[in-house]
Amino acid sequence: MTIRYLEIFAEVCRYMNMSKAAQALMISQSSVSQAVTALEKEYGVRLFERLNHALYLTPAGEELLYLSSQVLKSIERMNAAMTDAPMTLNIGCCNTVGVSLLFPLISRFKRKNAGIHVTAEITNTKTLEEKILNGMLDLAIIPETHCLPYFKYLPFLKDEISVVCWAGHPLAGQSLWLKDLQKEIFVGREAGSGTDTLLKNFCAKKGLNLKFDCVCNSTASVKQAVLHKMGLAVMSVFLVKKELAERRLALINVKDKELARRFVIIYHKDKIFGGALELFADFCAGLGQRGLEELIEC
Repeated sequence: MTIRYLEIFAEVCRYMNMSKAAQALMISQSSVSQAVTALEKEYGVRLFERLNHALYLTPAGEELLYLSSQVLKSIERMNAAMTDAPMTLNIGCCNTVGVSLLFPLISRFKRKNAGIHVTAEITNTKTLEEKILNGMLDLAIIPETHCLPYFKYLPFLKDEISVVCWAGHPLAGQSLWLKDLQKEIFVGREAGSGTDTLLKNFCAKKGLNLKFDCVCNSTASVKQAVLHKMGLAVMSVFLVKKELAERRLALINVKDKELARRFVIIYHKDKIFGGALELFADFCAGLGQRGLEELIEC
């Protein structure tokens, strides 16, 4: 086993395709196959299942991905320390915060920390948690829908949840319980998103049955669906401030306090809290709720 084999294995896991991994590494596909085979022989396990021309990680492969990512991160930190390389910070963010806040936040952070290279990825909460576990992200900003033992959590931002409708909807401006809207049609987010998890947990707890005719994989498409009168949507008020100001969308204020939530910064419990990660967390804490809301309004 060599460090190079682990690097090749990590790229295969990134693309779940040996040909694409070879292209990214600028080596032959046979070299990629040899590295994976060598690792499988070294540990006496299968790392991938090959079904219908697609690759899937086995449980042993998932374990090696997690452990090898820690090794590669340690080597990266060692090389950076020895060569005085600039710090990097790989940030993941859920769609709600990503659409409304992430880029103004990073821009403000880099003004004060110009030497830190920041990468950003916006996707759903489930994917972000998986990437933190696999060492592909340093931190993620997600809604606090549950608490898992693999992560450490830092408070980030309180969110306001409401039901959004198109301007002119008969219920616009009213204050209602969510149970009063069970006859209405809704537009929802895909499974795995923080908003979907929050809403499903709430409905299961209250015994509610909301009707969804449309499921979208982004907040932008949810807004478009509501604007075109496809249904109502449960979403963060932060996401529709512009449309509310322009009076293209309106709110149905929900009385259910359990729909309130907050966003948190998560990072792996085994990750050292220092360097760029600590600087970013301290920067966000220094802004506070009001400072973050002002960035949303920029």
